[in-house]
Order: sequence, then structure tokens, then C-alpha cells
Amino acid sequence: MKTLSQLIIVSVIITMAGCIPDPLEVGDIPSLKPVLVISSQVMPGQRLSVLVTKSIGALDAGRGSDLQALMSQVAVMDAVVTIEFDNTRDTLVHQGYGVYLGSANVIESGKDYFLRVNSISMGEATSTARAPRQVPFQSVDAELFLTGFDSLASITYSFVDPPEQNWYMINVQKFSAEDEVNDYLNPRVFTRLVSDEAFNGNPFEEQFNVIFQNFTQGDSIGVFFSSISKDYFDYLSLRNDSRYNLGGFATEPLNFPTNVKGGYGYFNLHVPDIRTFELE
Repeated sequence: MKTLSQLIIVSVIITMAGCIPDPLEVGDIPSLKPVLVISSQVMPGQRLSVLVTKSIGALDAGRGSDLQALMSQVAVMDAVVTIEFDNTRDTLVHQGYGVYLGSANVIESGKDYFLRVNSISMGEATSTARAPRQVPFQSVDAELFLTGFDSLASITYSFVDPPEQNWYMINVQKFSAEDEVNDYLNPRVFTRLVSDEAFNGNPFEEQFNVIFQNFTQGDSIGVFFSSISKDYFDYLSLRNDSRYNLGGFATEPLNFPTNVKGGYGYFNLHVPDIRTFELE
């Protein structure tokens, strides 16, 4: 259960992973009112997880911040989170760290789902998302790659692209049994984005290296493969370009696109294909 809980939390926060920027040496800047920030993930078994946090200023978080204290500061734990579809309302259950977990329901491709988050301390935010088609791996492998200067993770994967235009997200996450709170808040997730513009409707295979992380033999990693919407692809592209991937719920300015009314972040319903490996 502990491993499952960690996988759920990491899978949700994986879309908001990165490093906290250093605080700026400036003063006399008025603080913006914190607002709700939403992120979501559908787990295997069709269970919807929603991460509910609040925005804080860039001056409030830096590399020297106490991560456990910061996580307690941004997590919203007093919310009522519901998802509505087909005249059905599902109330999600708080799992800790601001993660709310829904019951097992089939997320159907092409169907719209309405999210409502109502927090006593932070107010209300709503959003609607359409579930994209799930596209699984055809094959995937991960191994340790030694360059003589760095130790990288080498990922080789393939899949069959459906005929309509599609956009994909591949995430690689190293798991650790230590410093769990640090892993949740600053999980060091590598994200690769792929559009099928050059291979639409055909099988696709590629190899890439996970850089800027120090891997060793025996490390456990998870590889997450998701078909995502064009809007979410554009949102992630801007986040990757900014180099501050945690900015969605820990720092300002929050100048990324959002589909959340009354808050920031992104509500989406992509279902990842998840594989785990021990690097050899």
C-alpha cells in the first residue's frame, strides 16, 4: 500500500516536476493573493487523482527552503473535490499531500468530465476536460548508459500511432525509498514531448537518454507514456522552455495557459502506460 500511495502521488505531481528557483534579491513587491492550482492524473485501473495546491510567491520558495514545510504550506487539505460525468457525481477522497483520489471508473475516450474543487480556505475552482484515447507502449526498455563522464538512463520504446493527429508525453522518474517528501515536491522527473506530425498513423520507435541526473546500477525507475491533448502539449512545452517546471504550484509568475476557472494549473484525463525497471 505504501508503494501504491507513493506511485499515485508521484504520478500526479509528475506533471509539475522540476526545481525551485532561487529567490530574487528584490523588495517592496506586493504579494498576490494565493489561488488554487490543479493538476490531475488517471491511474491504471481508471482511478482519477487530483492534486490541489495553492500558489505562493517566488520570494517564498528557494533552493534553501525546507521542503517538508513548503509542501505543508502549498498542499490544500480542506477541499471537497468532485468529478461529474453521465449524470453521475463522484466525490474524491483525500490521500494526503493535497492528493484526492476517485473511485474506479472507466474513463472513456472522447467523453467530457467536469471537475469542481471547493476549499473552505481557498474558494472554488472548476474545469472541464475531454478524455483522449489511450495509446500503450508496443515495447519499452531501460538500461544504464555510461559515457565516461556521466551515468545516464537510456530509454528505447515503440508504439503504434493511431491515424488521427496525436501528441505524446514520456516521463522518466527515479524512485527512492528515502527522502519521500523531497521526492514528492522535487521529484526530478525527465519529460520528453513527441508530436506524430512526421509519422502520423505509423509505428514509431526511438531511443533517448535521460540527462542531468546521476543514475547508478540498481536504481529503480518508472517510465510513463501518455497520449495527451494538443492544448496540454502546448502547456507542457512552455513549462519545459521556462526551466521552472514546479512553477505551477510553488512560484510566480504563473503565465502559463490554463483550463481552470478560478485558479491555475491544468485538469487533464490522459491515462499513462507505466512500466518499471531496475537499471543494469
